[in-house]
Amino acid sequence: MPARTCSYHLEMDLSTLAARVDAVYARSDPASWPDPHADREPSEEEYSRMTHPERYAMVALRAQAWVEVLGSLPGINAEPAVGASLGTGFSGGTRLTSRTPGTLPLLVLERAVQDFDDVPAVHVSVDRPEVEIERVPDCGCDACDYGSANLVEAFDDTVADVLNGLVVLQGDGWRGTWTPDGGGVSGAPGLPELDQVLDWGGRLFAGESVALPEGVNALVNARWL
Repeated sequence: MPARTCSYHLEMDLSTLAARVDAVYARSDPASWPDPHADREPSEEEYSRMTHPERYAMVALRAQAWVEVLGSLPGINAEPAVGASLGTGFSGGTRLTSRTPGTLPLLVLERAVQDFDDVPAVHVSVDRPEVEIERVPDCGCDACDYGSANLVEAFDDTVADVLNGLVVLQGDGWRGTWTPDGGGVSGAPGLPELDQVLDWGGRLFAGESVALPEGVNALVNARWL
C-alpha cells in the first residue's frame, strides 16, 4: 500500500471564519461609533486632537476574537507571545502557527500605551515582530477617525491577507508586500516600483526562483486556508 501523506490545509472559507469571529466579538460588548467624516473632510484642529482614545481598545477585542476562532481550528496552535516573539514595546500578544507547510507564524501584538497621547493599538506581524504587516489603528487623532467599523474591516482584511498567503520583501529602508489581491510598497526614496514588487512577489509565491537585488530579503507565507 502506498504511503499516505497528511495535509493540514484547512477546508474553511473566510466568510465562515468571519461569522464565527463576529459572534465571539459581539460577546465582548465592544465600543462602536459611526464615521464622523462620512459627509465631510477632517478639520485642521482634528489633526491635533484625540477624543476618547481608550475606545480604541475595541481593536484588541477584535484581535482576541480572531485568536480564539483561529486557535480552535485543527492544525492551528495559539500560544502567548513571549521573548523574541513578543519583541519590545508590546504589553502582550499571541503567536499563531499552522501545520500547513510553508506558512509563517502570525503574531498579533498589543502595543503598550506609554502616555496620554498614545492609543491602544494592535500590530500584526509575520515570522517576527519587526516584520509588521499592519497596525490598527495606524493613527489615533480625530482627523484619522473613520468609525469603528472601518477599524474592524482593516483588522479583518489584514488577517485575511495572512491566511490567504503573502510575500514580504525587505530592502534598505523599504518594505513591500504581495498578496493574491494586490500589495504595496513604502519606505525611503529609491524603493522599487510597485509593479516590480508585485512581479517578484507573485513569482516567489508560485515557487519560482527569483534573483533579487543584493540586500533584498523575502519571506514567503503559504496559504493557511
